[in-house]
Amino acid sequence: MYEYTERIRYTELNEKRELSLTAIINFMQDGCIYEAEDGGVGIDWLKEHHTAWMLTSWHVKIMNRPAFCDHVKIRTWACGFRHFLGLRNFTIRDEKTDELLIAAYSEWAYVNTEKQKPERKVPEEELRVYGVGEPLDMAFERGRITVPETLVAKPPITVTEMHLDTNHHVNNGQYVAMACAQVAGGTGRFTDFRCEVRKQSVLGDVLFPYVAEENGVVTVVLNDAEGNPKLTARFQ
Repeated sequence: MYEYTERIRYTELNEKRELSLTAIINFMQDGCIYEAEDGGVGIDWLKEHHTAWMLTSWHVKIMNRPAFCDHVKIRTWACGFRHFLGLRNFTIRDEKTDELLIAAYSEWAYVNTEKQKPERKVPEEELRVYGVGEPLDMAFERGRITVPETLVAKPPITVTEMHLDTNHHVNNGQYVAMACAQVAGGTGRFTDFRCEVRKQSVLGDVLFPYVAEENGVVTVVLNDAEGNPKLTARFQ
């Protein structure tokens, strides 16, 4: 298990002075990157071996959003490996009371960046660093997100340099921010978020958002020019 602490910054707030969904994703993403760096299998290691961990899905449950200036601790641990897939849990807790505020489950694919294909297995060096912990005793959804038949088109989004990370792809947090931007009235009212990444996006790509809202559940799809989904998100 890896743990680090944060104080909620003004730049990480939503309109209600609470931690935004994008900031939640960034906190969790940073946690697993810190763990890899501290264990010697971080950015440089992956670059040398021409590999990367590519997110395929999130399921985030928000019990109580941290607010401005709150102190929190972020924990993350690998909870399983299946061939080229890594399974990972996250929690965000109040640093003083240890109250569980946010919990999440995620899946990541170990990819060869030269071939743009999954590796057959994760190197032993990385498996030793991450280990395998017990999964959270919570129900998380897996598999495809159901998309309503009727969707409303929104203005297209062009990928710029500000969206990219060291893999030269749209960063996970930026993908989530794009989806959040399609939700009328903001995402602060939602306590459950699912996201699946079907395909990475690079500089100059144009994404075509589509949105549906049914019974308080908002679904956002970001398609490519051919109408194939690159990202599907659900807020409820």
